[in-house]
Amino acid sequence: MRNRMAFLLLCFLLLLPLGADGRQNQPSSTTTITVLQLNDVYQIAPVDGGRRGGMARVATLEKSIRAESPHTLFLLAGDFISPSVASRLFKGEQMVATLNATGLDIATLGNHEFDFGPDVLLERMKQSRFAYTIANVFDKTNKPFGGAHSYIIREMGGVRVAVFGLLLAETSSMSKPGTDVRFEDPIAVGRRLSRRLRQQGADLIIALTHLPMREDKRLAAEADIDLIVGGHEHELLESLAGRTLILKMGSDARNLGRMDLHMTRDRRSRRYRLESIDWKAIPVDDKLKEDPAVAAVVAPYEKQLNESLSEKIGETTVQLEARAAVVRRGESNLGNYLADSYRQALSSDIALVNSGGIRSDATYGPGDITKKDVLTILPFENTLVKVKITGEHLKRLLENGVSEAGNEDGRFPQVSGFSFTYDASQPVGSRVTDVEVGGNPMEPDKAYTMAVSAYLLGGGDGYDFRGAGVLVKPEEGPVEPDVVMEAIKKAGTISPKVEGRIKSARATNQTSIILLPPYRRIPHQGQAFSLYGRKSFFGRMRFIL
Repeated sequence: MRNRMAFLLLCFLLLLPLGADGRQNQPSSTTTITVLQLNDVYQIAPVDGGRRGGMARVATLEKSIRAESPHTLFLLAGDFISPSVASRLFKGEQMVATLNATGLDIATLGNHEFDFGPDVLLERMKQSRFAYTIANVFDKTNKPFGGAHSYIIREMGGVRVAVFGLLLAETSSMSKPGTDVRFEDPIAVGRRLSRRLRQQGADLIIALTHLPMREDKRLAAEADIDLIVGGHEHELLESLAGRTLILKMGSDARNLGRMDLHMTRDRRSRRYRLESIDWKAIPVDDKLKEDPAVAAVVAPYEKQLNESLSEKIGETTVQLEARAAVVRRGESNLGNYLADSYRQALSSDIALVNSGGIRSDATYGPGDITKKDVLTILPFENTLVKVKITGEHLKRLLENGVSEAGNEDGRFPQVSGFSFTYDASQPVGSRVTDVEVGGNPMEPDKAYTMAVSAYLLGGGDGYDFRGAGVLVKPEEGPVEPDVVMEAIKKAGTISPKVEGRIKSARATNQTSIILLPPYRRIPHQGQAFSLYGRKSFFGRMRFIL
């Protein structure tokens, strides 16, 4: 009897550690959260002559990935209501209807969401079947604009995933949000909110941002964020800031980003932590079949659009360059043609065009030019004005234009009637080294007439025209696309070229890695990271803890 009691006591003692803290002996578990990313999508149909993009193709990929990875979150990092030719007709209704059908989960706001004013945006948000998050944009009641969430937490496979949206505060002057919409500093808001979310038990924190890359990097450095799903730039970009991966997938759904975040459950705390990330940019191309349900939503909008805008207005013998990565970093043949057309239409000495007003992010020709092409390039319908400025004022305007040289920034100028040289290695405000007007050195005290858009006259993209004499007011000036269509019709055939109007004294520094073939292996201290591939761009990060 005594031996039996001793045996039972021994068994009890052996089992006690498991009962008291059995978690220590349980194997750790891993859950994969898949994030799908789009940003800056202005077209619902394929682009680049039908070779890339198209939301019906995106839907095919999305459904396939969800079937493979059950814990999938589909995110859109802003800019979809405007600008586009279709949005001139439908005010963004076509985008929301298509995104509803595509299965989008969460979107944040981009600066162009406010292009038609806050009332149109509110209506589109009500029509959306996906959720919105914006943490730094508020209505007059101090609540997130449009009933959006300041953050969203979803539990996926036991992992608490937090997503919050941020928008650049300059939207207040870049678009038309109205006086009742308030913007707070996105970095300060992101810093506070991310820490609060971590304290509340978020295992994975994703910032869904519409910010320039430089601001995304600041956010990553100052906030507690695992992944930044970004927008605003129209290039395929990645950056690693500290331990935070920042990704941008170009524009117009040419690529669908896929990030697989592998979460490991800690045996002691029972909390999940991010162990590694695998990511790739999946080309959305004509090899993909269209999802029938989404294609059925797209078709009537495209039919109405093509019927009204298919008129041929002229031809080009050269390829017209409207890609954002080109026009926002240097002189382009299309930028020259637009500036020349504006200068001639207003009989001014010179003209300046902000590259952010040149949309579509595509090339055209050689071949026919249609009305749709012009309206795709110039969807804002800005009016042109004529002002009188001094040579000294012109230099100040150019200093603003190159203040973000090297970044994909919309203030970079395209010009006519003059040329200039700048050195991006010099301090902001002292970069323009030489200006010639009509082939002669610019005279600081001499008066020059200039054609610009009413948007720039009002301070858009940081251009300061205070003190300028307004000779043709906004209500009196012609509309940009009308001027260009008339010029093309009159010429019949155009052949614009790059002429050396803008010269850079030194190469500018890139703010991040632009992922274009050939691909490079890029080591990072503390992580194993690689880029490789042919049809897709890939990356992998493993955290060494």
